[in-house]
Amino acid sequence: MLQQLVGITCVLCTCSSFLLGYGKGPLPRYTGGYNENTCARCHSDFGLNDGRQLGGVFHLEGVPERYEAGRKYPVTIVMAHPSQSRWGFQLSARFAVSGEQAGELKPLDTSTKTLEAEGIQYIEHTAEGTRNGKVDGPVKFYFEWIAPAHERQGVVFNAAGNAADGSEDPTGDYIYTAGSFTTSEEVRELTDTQDLPSSPPSEKKRTPRITTASTFLHIPAPVDLQARQWEIQIQHRFQQALADSEPGDAFGLDSRANINLLINYALTERISTGVSRARFDRVIAFTSTYEINTSDANHLKMALFGGVTGDENFNRHYSPFFQLATAFDYQRIRLLATPTLVLNSRPDSFVDLRPDAINPDSNNTVSLGLGIDVALNRRISLSWEYVPRLAGFGGFGETNPTLSGAIKIRSWGHVFTVMASTSRAFTPERYAVNAEPGFSLGFNIYRRIR
Repeated sequence: MLQQLVGITCVLCTCSSFLLGYGKGPLPRYTGGYNENTCARCHSDFGLNDGRQLGGVFHLEGVPERYEAGRKYPVTIVMAHPSQSRWGFQLSARFAVSGEQAGELKPLDTSTKTLEAEGIQYIEHTAEGTRNGKVDGPVKFYFEWIAPAHERQGVVFNAAGNAADGSEDPTGDYIYTAGSFTTSEEVRELTDTQDLPSSPPSEKKRTPRITTASTFLHIPAPVDLQARQWEIQIQHRFQQALADSEPGDAFGLDSRANINLLINYALTERISTGVSRARFDRVIAFTSTYEINTSDANHLKMALFGGVTGDENFNRHYSPFFQLATAFDYQRIRLLATPTLVLNSRPDSFVDLRPDAINPDSNNTVSLGLGIDVALNRRISLSWEYVPRLAGFGGFGETNPTLSGAIKIRSWGHVFTVMASTSRAFTPERYAVNAEPGFSLGFNIYRRIR
């Protein structure tokens, strides 16, 4: 099983750089208009439209001030940015008041294509249209807009563009938005007095949360996965306590380590499933996640996690578990609370042999995971985690809640987490029941494949 997981991980990590950038065009609803996201949801190194201050260009040409019903209008997207070398966009045309589809968008060559979602048509770049390797720009995308058959109301064009560095990775890319408005003489007087949702204003530069990993330090965290996305995680815990280490043994890095490999796949926009395997005790975990509320537009996010773990490849002991991950994000701060229920947490074969079992009359465990994350900048944050047992079986020896402190670094599509923790395990029937008395070093590596 471990060899298979390692093989799959290597293949996926190798392929990730080719899948991550939406080279063949993004999914629908990324124009920035009508509460839609922009490409900055993933390509977040720079603030929206920050590139304009560096000489970047992104605008529409050819949208008429007034349109005639049924007439064809050639429209052009113009993009440029110093030193960037790959280009993409997505655009929609909607009636200003209703938000419904307005007219028809038609490609004029192989650099663009159309797709549809919930009755709205989108036009965007193709793989050929990205002009990979064309440095600086300008790059132009040509298409045709066929005006609506009836001059009912004004029409809003919303577009988002990506001036990429060609690295096949979401870092180093500049995201732009642009828009235009057209109407007819028949409705000009009415729409001039309305507060129309045209091109979104440039957003203020903000510090995005480093919350793309579905594992906080040990406890789960809600993330917004899209259908058919993959998550890969490598978790590593050195066994030697920092209190027993010294510079000569690299503060415990020379000690043996527990390693866990995890793969998760999003079946739908809300449901994902995964499998992991740890080195010590050959613990296999099968997991499922239901995203209750993970939208970036909300401060409060929730996801329900469930699964079952089994020791010695499910040949010795198994423990079902349920976790409700709740996160509150506000500016630079993320607060996380995750109540956990572990069933069959008492390994009977060990309880019979050890007199130091804590509350051995119970076969279940209830704990509460608490976390806080403080973003220092766009790439680095500091995290702390505390997982006390509230009730039920408590393991063996002294009661030691899981305590962890870490620094998280987001780079090249990965989230690297370097930590000191009292837990050397990865699954809730271990870290949510009891931990070790001393801190040791460890790390997590997380990658999402889009």
